[in-house]
Amino acid sequence: MNINEIKSELGEGLFWYAQQGILYWLDINNSMLYSFKEEVVHSYNLIEKASAILDVDCQDIYLASKNGIFCFMIKSNKTLQVSQVPLKYSSNQYRTNDGAILSKNLYMYGIMNNNPSRGDGALVVSKNGKDRVVYEGIAIPNTFIRIPHTNSLLISDSFEQKTIRFNFNNAWDKVLDKSIWLDLSSTNKTPDGGCISSSGRVFISIWDGFEVLELDLHGSVVDTFKLPVPRPTNCVLNSSEDSLFVTSAFEGLSKFTRKKYPLSGSVLTVNLNE
Repeated sequence: MNINEIKSELGEGLFWYAQQGILYWLDINNSMLYSFKEEVVHSYNLIEKASAILDVDCQDIYLASKNGIFCFMIKSNKTLQVSQVPLKYSSNQYRTNDGAILSKNLYMYGIMNNNPSRGDGALVVSKNGKDRVVYEGIAIPNTFIRIPHTNSLLISDSFEQKTIRFNFNNAWDKVLDKSIWLDLSSTNKTPDGGCISSSGRVFISIWDGFEVLELDLHGSVVDTFKLPVPRPTNCVLNSSEDSLFVTSAFEGLSKFTRKKYPLSGSVLTVNLNE
């Protein structure tokens, strides 16, 4: 199976595992995990709906799922629950949405309502298997880019079409302050998943924008990379940082639009040197 043959309804959760040169990603809606190496794609059925790949340790994949964080062990095809989502958000009304690893056994992920409304979501920190809510008032959490050498995360509220800089305390369990970093609310575009280079280049996939934006650390647009799909969802850099892998979705697109943009749902590659 070739990477171009995979069409994800809601592709997300990109993770580049540099140690083995493997690209991982998810189809959230169909509870699928994919891996790509040397022109070969492998697929795995997950027992839970996962929204983000938080970390990879050899063949152990740590994911943010509907019920919290779990580890999918590729070699044995078994699943190990690492933590439980906070009780308030444990019903079928909610699911996780995007997240990031902060350090060993320390993660942050987002919670959203399956029928999102303003502020009806949360940010959760998971430390050594214990999960607690650190912020409420976000609807669709996305992006989760850590600004180097700080306790700051760029987290988008895709419902509000804004990316917010959250500043946390040293324990990552309290929001000290927050500020608007990118505001697309006057457009039809929505910030989705993103990544950051070793030199501080920020890349954010723009849902309904046909593009990935490159921004500086102050939130100013530096460059725009146009794509042949309306709904890019996430991006990750390769080891040399000269290319981006970009997931996309066909969720919510009409038959006409899918036919017009047949690569919707594919994983695309963007050459940053062109």
